[in-house]
Amino acid sequence: MIKVMIVDDELIVRKGLIATVDWGKYQMTVIADAPNGQKAWEIFEEHCPEIVITDIVMPEMNGIELARKIKQSSPETKILLLSCHRDFTYAQEGMNIGASGYILKTAFQDQQFEEYLKRFEGELNSINRQQNSFDSSSLAKEFYEWLCDFDNSFPTILEELFSKDWKWMQQPYFIYLLNHLKSFEFLLAKLSSEDKLFAKIPCGQDQAFIFIPEKSQPQFERILVEARGIEPTVRWKVNGPNQGKKEWMNGVSSLYRQLKFEKQFNYSMENWPLPIQKAVEKIILQLDEPISSTDIALEVGLSRSHFSTMFKKAVGESFIAFTERIKVQAACNLLENTSLTSQEISEKIGIQDGKYFSKWFKKCIGITPSDYRQNKKVNIS
Repeated sequence: MIKVMIVDDELIVRKGLIATVDWGKYQMTVIADAPNGQKAWEIFEEHCPEIVITDIVMPEMNGIELARKIKQSSPETKILLLSCHRDFTYAQEGMNIGASGYILKTAFQDQQFEEYLKRFEGELNSINRQQNSFDSSSLAKEFYEWLCDFDNSFPTILEELFSKDWKWMQQPYFIYLLNHLKSFEFLLAKLSSEDKLFAKIPCGQDQAFIFIPEKSQPQFERILVEARGIEPTVRWKVNGPNQGKKEWMNGVSSLYRQLKFEKQFNYSMENWPLPIQKAVEKIILQLDEPISSTDIALEVGLSRSHFSTMFKKAVGESFIAFTERIKVQAACNLLENTSLTSQEISEKIGIQDGKYFSKWFKKCIGITPSDYRQNKKVNIS
């Protein structure tokens, strides 16, 4: 449904329009009304209605100033001005800042008003169709490539989204990564029925990122629990609260790295304390650097002894044993699936001396890196 807000300092005008117009005929619903421009602006920032019908002369902030702020924030919003004044300099000023129409209250005609609504419906549906087409194809493709560290146009696309449709993410929001959800229809229907702001980007066949305003998180968590009741396999990870584009990129990347880690190393971080999750992420990101438990403990805000105890309890092994095993698994993966030399592989897991790497690998696996690679080739053939 197309969201509409009505702004007028006369209660009878607001309630009259809400009650007498067949909004459903134009796929519209009135989500709010306001007695002045200041209150209307606060509502606009929260609910982002696509259509604003506003009086011009009002206390606190008049309709012209309200229209100017809305157009600066969201150029595609349709604004219809209402006034008792026959001085058409008001209309001219409104049109100059982007208002879509002007109706004189003293000569109000239902037919003229409905013509505006019909026109707005067509224009907004056309925009939505274009955006949906983009979302379902280009956005998902560009997003996934960006997640996989390809240089593409996604950062530019994201900049545009944050300047328009996702401008509400300049305020605190949470990022969810959902997995094993066969159908998002139930979830999206629930979200839409709550009339909440949200955004969704698919990421694979049965997973997607969902973005939720901070104040909507408790309700969204309840919706997820309902979804799990329907599909018991559904799982989710959450990151936040975040604010702005930079934290969006960092939060999404962090969740995706966790997912890749869990799939690659057959671990589940779901019940790990947040400091341990951050520590493991640091280990993965800095696998090519020498790193100590003291350094990691400092970064996650814990003492070394407290960190070591918490790590072993959560992961099931010590920091040193876990780090070594991750390095071994990474080395094995690189030996099996790449043509990198032993020296190059050793550097990628933080061991600068190739000879030491060979001895270390043999101590851990039982054979040298070259023998391991050769055995894998024989087994494949």
